[in-house]
Amino acid sequence: MIILEKPYVSAPLVAYLESHCIPVLRNEMATQLVSQDHKLNLLDDEQFIEQYKQTGKLYAVSENALVWLYAALPQSELVQKIKILKDKAKFREICHQLYPDFYYKEVEAAALRKINPKELPLPIVLKPSVGFLSVGVYIIRNTDEWQAALDDIDRNFEKQCAVFPETVVQSGHFVLEQFIEGEEYAVDAYYDKDGKPNIINIFHHIFKDETDVSDRLYSMSKQIFEANYPAFNQFCIDLNGVLQLKNFPMHVEFRVDKHTGRAIPIEVNPLRFAGMCLNDLTMHTCKMLPVQAYFEGTHPDYQHMWDGIEDDTFSFIVLDKPYETTRALDFEAIKRHFHGVLETRDIMNPAMSIWGFLFVKTDKAHREELHEILHTDLVAFMK
Repeated sequence: MIILEKPYVSAPLVAYLESHCIPVLRNEMATQLVSQDHKLNLLDDEQFIEQYKQTGKLYAVSENALVWLYAALPQSELVQKIKILKDKAKFREICHQLYPDFYYKEVEAAALRKINPKELPLPIVLKPSVGFLSVGVYIIRNTDEWQAALDDIDRNFEKQCAVFPETVVQSGHFVLEQFIEGEEYAVDAYYDKDGKPNIINIFHHIFKDETDVSDRLYSMSKQIFEANYPAFNQFCIDLNGVLQLKNFPMHVEFRVDKHTGRAIPIEVNPLRFAGMCLNDLTMHTCKMLPVQAYFEGTHPDYQHMWDGIEDDTFSFIVLDKPYETTRALDFEAIKRHFHGVLETRDIMNPAMSIWGFLFVKTDKAHREELHEILHTDLVAFMK
């Protein structure tokens, strides 16, 4: 069972749904795809709910789908557990059982200016209690950055929130939490029918500096996967000791503390894998979609998944616009400039602040190109 929603549904996913006749909720996005001659197995609300109750497996492409889900199954155990994970303060309460020394505090938005930043255990992260991607996320190291964050919230946050439904981003409450100095990772995993975690992929979320919170670059490789799998898998086991989830896909973000080496979860995004089409990167390594693994109850062959590509790095690059512009990006110029481009995807949606996505396979000789793409503003590739 799957719910397709804005802002984006990838072509490989649609092809998989067609070929396997996966039940799809009939909504605006699904109907639009059918109007484009895609052969989807659409079910109306009541049919969809009834079949979900029989199968117990549900996946949502975007957290925008939670609007329908909350209305359709308001009292269900599934919705109650999703709400716990979506609320960063409640999630931190759960994690406090696993990480009792981790600092966090929930604050009403109206009370932020009453806080004396000198009394905070800087550096900290300030973010909305319910949020998505990097909307409203600030890393604060000193009093000047605290003031700048509050000013930016006053100017821009309500406008950013308006792009998403309230189930995805809310502006009423914020969480202050300890900033973890270290590398950030994103993990796609699911709990099977017995509650056992299955990790499908591990991405290194690479930033250009310590203040960067963008989503420009994610990379995966044999070294990244094998170095982090044990700690991330253990967290999934520990989390389910509390929540008792089954048949449940999720996208987990971690930071690995550079001082202690401890993997600390930032958030768990329920009922989906990596946003937009980042999780499609697995097609270029394991030749499978993560949603396929979830629906079919499988996972990559951990022993052999990197055979023949042991020294390569596979990356997903968000081609975000540097400012509001109506100019297009020259994808052909990008492909000529960078080695190992596997695929480009043009979003062709002027309402979004990105041009599209780039999938790249990088060998040792061209690793510097990843540093270049991380730091460029892409202006040189505009048409």
